[in-house]
Amino acid sequence: MKRRRRLLALIAAVVVIVLVVLWLLSRCTAGPSTVRVAAVGDMVCDPADPNFANTARDKGDNCRHGAVSDLAVALQPAVFLGLGDFQYELPKAAAYRSVYQQSYGRLYAKTIPVFGNQEYKVQDANTFTDYFGSRILDPKGYWSQEVGRWHVVVLNSNCAAVAGGCGTGSPQQEWLSHDLQANGRKCVLAAWHHPRWSTGIAGHDPRTADLYQTLYDHGVELVLSGHDADYERFGPLDPAGKPDDKGVRQFVIGTGGQAHYRPVESAAAPAGEFADYDHHGVLELNLAPDSYDWKFHVLEGESPAEDAGRASCH
Repeated sequence: MKRRRRLLALIAAVVVIVLVVLWLLSRCTAGPSTVRVAAVGDMVCDPADPNFANTARDKGDNCRHGAVSDLAVALQPAVFLGLGDFQYELPKAAAYRSVYQQSYGRLYAKTIPVFGNQEYKVQDANTFTDYFGSRILDPKGYWSQEVGRWHVVVLNSNCAAVAGGCGTGSPQQEWLSHDLQANGRKCVLAAWHHPRWSTGIAGHDPRTADLYQTLYDHGVELVLSGHDADYERFGPLDPAGKPDDKGVRQFVIGTGGQAHYRPVESAAAPAGEFADYDHHGVLELNLAPDSYDWKFHVLEGESPAEDAGRASCH
């Protein structure tokens, strides 16, 4: 009887040890509970821009990439999500090394690089892919990776440049659908360059409609974009642009320093919940296991109005 009790006690101890080890492994592999992300696009000014050499604090709207990158670095993000148009106007390799590297390049090791349209001004975006190297997980411009407890999907909205385009049945859309279907994470963030919804100067972009539909069908929380040189936040919307609690929330953050523009005329509905057409800045996201919070940081002294909030994942 004593031998049996000892055996049962030993088995129970082994079970407890195994459970503790499994719990510790799950903690190690799941990633940190909350991850800080800094996100912005439309960043570094062309070295040939007349404003480039003007270092005055009041030099205006253009070439503020140094100050905005300082803002991004000061946030000490775990991840820097670059939303395209990293280096204007013709993104030469020398400009990446001498200009981008000195500003946002300080966050190189933390960067997730999204393909913008400026990148394709060089054939096959090769100076961009050469500079970022292994930070680009697939040269097609679309892939997924884990950030903390979140699943992040990077997509290529340069629909004329990516093989098959962006429509339903394209290689990119089918890959996206399969990736999201296989994803086991509760919270998902997507990023591409051209915003589906925008009241900025370029307006809404229907080329990404089928990708947005796919995000909606799989309950994705967020899509982040650049391209329009302003900041805008939309509430959760369905594929028709109508408010929907189960819809996708979109941020446009084209405020990385190159320039910013006010819209020429009001875009058709839907309208965003918050817009700033006049200031450069960086979006901070804190991605928790089942929620996220955001804050748009503008350059010091520019504007007291900073958008901030919190939401739960679907």
